[in-house]
Amino acid sequence: MRLEVSGAVLSAPPFVEVRVDLTNRGDAVAHAVTIEAELLGGRERTRLEGDLPPGQTRGAYLRFAVGFPPAGVHPLALHVQYSRTGAGGDAASQRAYLLLALGATPPAAVRLAAPDVRLDTSAAVTARLESADGRAHRVRLRLLTPLGLQPFGTEPEVDVPATGAVLGALKVLRGSAPRPSRQGVVVLAETVGEEVANASAATAVVEVQPDPAWLPRLRRPLAAVVMALLAAAIYAELREKRRRDRR
Repeated sequence: MRLEVSGAVLSAPPFVEVRVDLTNRGDAVAHAVTIEAELLGGRERTRLEGDLPPGQTRGAYLRFAVGFPPAGVHPLALHVQYSRTGAGGDAASQRAYLLLALGATPPAAVRLAAPDVRLDTSAAVTARLESADGRAHRVRLRLLTPLGLQPFGTEPEVDVPATGAVLGALKVLRGSAPRPSRQGVVVLAETVGEEVANASAATAVVEVQPDPAWLPRLRRPLAAVVMALLAAAIYAELREKRRRDRR
């Protein structure tokens, strides 16, 4: 299932109201959809009314008391959670974002890309950054993960030169994410110490690898061997019993 996110800013600081629209691009109903959002350190949570069938769009409203932050582009970090069947314990989630222009609409400061990564128990999501306006910038990187994955370590700050690319690494740990599976993550880059705020975002896929241990892979073949040996032992015992009965 994939929920597509869009939205708009409805009011300016000091109280920012945002409408978040979710469109179900999958082929199954999303039940009990909730949205957790963070903007400038403030957190809010809301829930869609009713289920979200395939092909339909529903909106929700979030309000943040942000004071008077630096004008510019700020990221709204989103965590959308839902149930695939409506039954308890069937939670799924995806991360998303909106880039909100508050008081100013500057051009992008940096270009950001993040390749897909393979994950066993831990891995590095490597972000590639380069200046988009021919100026040097310092940016703070942040990793948004869905249920079952966990960012690890501090949020690094990276110096992006006026020309050329630079890399920044963010570590991710596997928690309860099933093996194997594909999990979407979001990388955010926010400028640090500039008069006009700016932010960029990129998405990547974390491919959780199958269990590397030999025993889980051999569980079914070993079970089949054990059953075959058990059947052979029972057959041999019955055959010996018939032989004794004939004597």
